[in-house]
Amino acid sequence: MELNFLVLATGYPGKLLETIKSRGHSYTLAKPEDFDLYLSDNPKGYDELFLFGSRFVASKYDAVISRVGERREFASKILRHLQHNLNVFCVQSGSSLEVCADKFKSAQIMSENKIKVPRQFYSLKGKYPALMIDKMGGLPIILKEISGSKGKGLILLESPLQTNMTLESYFGGERRIILQEYLNNGGSDERHIVCGGRVVNSMRRFAPADDIRANLSLAGKGEAIQADPETEEMCIKAVKAISGLNFAGVDIMKVKDPKDPENEIRYFIEINSNPGEKIISITGHNHYEDLLDFVELNCRKKAEGKRGEEQNTPATPGTPSPAPLAPGKKAPAEPGKPGTPDNPTPETPPEDEPEESAPATTFTKALENCLNWLKR
Repeated sequence: MELNFLVLATGYPGKLLETIKSRGHSYTLAKPEDFDLYLSDNPKGYDELFLFGSRFVASKYDAVISRVGERREFASKILRHLQHNLNVFCVQSGSSLEVCADKFKSAQIMSENKIKVPRQFYSLKGKYPALMIDKMGGLPIILKEISGSKGKGLILLESPLQTNMTLESYFGGERRIILQEYLNNGGSDERHIVCGGRVVNSMRRFAPADDIRANLSLAGKGEAIQADPETEEMCIKAVKAISGLNFAGVDIMKVKDPKDPENEIRYFIEINSNPGEKIISITGHNHYEDLLDFVELNCRKKAEGKRGEEQNTPATPGTPSPAPLAPGKKAPAEPGKPGTPDNPTPETPPEDEPEESAPATTFTKALENCLNWLKR
């Protein structure tokens, strides 16, 4: 089936667009700022969306694929408008983008769903740094911005002096930060791409010798891996915990268990609604093929559902289906035709019996009784 996509992106998702074209589909590429949202005062609907200054025609598009790394607050409202007001299938919901953009909120949701996360603090003023550091097991600790990406805004705090000065600077400027326990695992983590309830691509990332951040955007290295069953289950559970996400990159860190060195403890670190494409060149697997498989399947189900509704729709809307007939009974004639309550067909009497009107017979007998009474 040939589909037409709206690709909502803040960068140029070249590999995705190339994959869409290679499968015989078409697309419109748009940035969040290309849209304007309109809400009608009519409670029955009539909300609209404008793209490039013209009214957006939802029926022209089969699905929306979002690749949003910036302006996510506005992009999430566009997706909500498309999904709930205009009934267009979106791979990622607006609310899922907002959750992924907030590292502490996403960690809260993981903790609620029994997924292990590092110990961490979120505070507006940081009035009790000694308490926070103690609860995380002491220095060193990690400071990271609540909405940072690609390893930016992440600092390792090692000494009391450095920690006090850094926290004073960040909290004094009212910047939103998270303090998190430092997990020493040699500077590596794992990135797993989850799509449609499956892990479809995985790699291990290694930090440079002079850094603790394994992000490929910061000169980190990567290698293809196969997700082990426990990690796979953890990643799938993490994506399912965020309503309407369907496609994301999940970062997992493994640390040796101090009580059992043969065992590894897995931690959920972050979830990314806009994972980078470098994993494709590292693993050799194009996970956009899996993404389009997922979208095509959902579009096919939606089309089949519409056909089923049309087949099951009665010819006259609002007319109840006739009750099943008892054995030996004939179906009643259609309204407006002979044999129906609004146009009854009288029974044909036998040829050897005279036709008689019941009301006329009753009147004749009443008249005879009256005459007999007068003769008395």
